[in-house]
Amino acid sequence: MPEWRQLLMSRLLAPFVLFTILILPLGAQTSAPVPTEQARQDKLASILEIQEPGQQLRALESFAQQYPKAPELGDVYNAVIQDAVALNDDNLILVYNLKLEQLDPGNLAQRVKVLNLLLLETDAAHKQQTAAQAATFARMVEAKTQETPPKSMGPARWRLDMARLRSLAGLFQGAAAQALGQYPQAEKFLVASLQQSQTEEAAQHLGDVYVALGKLPQAVDAYALALALPGQTIPERAKLEQTAGGLYAQIHNGSRVGFGDLILQRFGDVAARDAEQQQTLHPNAEANANATTAGQFVLTALDGAKHSLTQEKGKVVVLDFWATWCGPCKVQHPLLAKVAGQFANNHDVTFIAINEDEERSRVVPFLDTQHWKHTTWLDAGLGAFLGVESLPTTMILNPEGLVVYRQSGFIPGTFVATLHAAIERALKASDATAAN
Repeated sequence: MPEWRQLLMSRLLAPFVLFTILILPLGAQTSAPVPTEQARQDKLASILEIQEPGQQLRALESFAQQYPKAPELGDVYNAVIQDAVALNDDNLILVYNLKLEQLDPGNLAQRVKVLNLLLLETDAAHKQQTAAQAATFARMVEAKTQETPPKSMGPARWRLDMARLRSLAGLFQGAAAQALGQYPQAEKFLVASLQQSQTEEAAQHLGDVYVALGKLPQAVDAYALALALPGQTIPERAKLEQTAGGLYAQIHNGSRVGFGDLILQRFGDVAARDAEQQQTLHPNAEANANATTAGQFVLTALDGAKHSLTQEKGKVVVLDFWATWCGPCKVQHPLLAKVAGQFANNHDVTFIAINEDEERSRVVPFLDTQHWKHTTWLDAGLGAFLGVESLPTTMILNPEGLVVYRQSGFIPGTFVATLHAAIERALKASDATAAN
């Protein structure tokens, strides 16, 4: 049984206890009828036991009609979508994704799913619906950008994520306008999308729009950008390159000389943009720009001393990536300290905290308020190099400096035991290597 169904089944079959006492006129007492809620849950549980997708789908639709306010309705719709996927019923997939959207209108992720599905439709009514949905999504994104950034996210990361959301909104509006043949409007939206954040999909759509408008030089440039950007949304890159090259030759009297240089130039532009983004997210990483291994990174302690992981070569190193604005980091800290205490007498294990704050002036006051030791290092690109995308993140490096364990976030009840066991495994592997 698929995992999502197991989760739903476990939820539906949870204990349900309700006692109803009916006092009859003669003082007699009879057993209570089966509660409506229990009957509903039992019915849905039996439906989910059906193995044939078509039969189950019909039963689920009947259930949704009978219980339009059921708290399990979102799960029912998801189950219908799974059956529709198995039956290759694209219309039902769209219909029930729209129903999910109606259940939670503020869910941006669900709206993205719906828009992606609507963009596959080719009839006029759906094209108009797509444009309306895209406009609504854009308004919701703008409202989102006005919110206060969560404490779990640094301001630079928040700004980047909001730019990406705006870019997505522009892409949807541009693609919707393009489908309606409103090319000047599509151009405006797609240019705005690429100004916020560059994606291969927006660049390709813009190239197509420029072709429709007869702006061939701009089309070639947009296609070149699409080819330079990473991603998997362009199914036939070779075909796109042929199209772009053909347009380039059309502009240059049949010659493709210089087309390869244009592509290389766009690759350079993309690399420079990525480097700028990394500099924004990790402003102190420039000092380690040439580092090719984790051990080559030089980080600064709060007292100004310089440190590198090469100093710990031969040891098992536990890295704790954290920030002052990270609420879960405060919860994890005493748990990590407990594990460190368990290995306090083992000189083959060392624990290093690495702070990810963009505003370093916050660190010392925070440590003082929390009564934590001033032993943290200030990151300078190591987190980005090791792929840290959320906090807290805990890693273990073996004596050769290779990552042998990684955990993003933590489960309080199991963190200490899990990390302790991972350290022990790293130590045993090190002993085995030394013995050989």
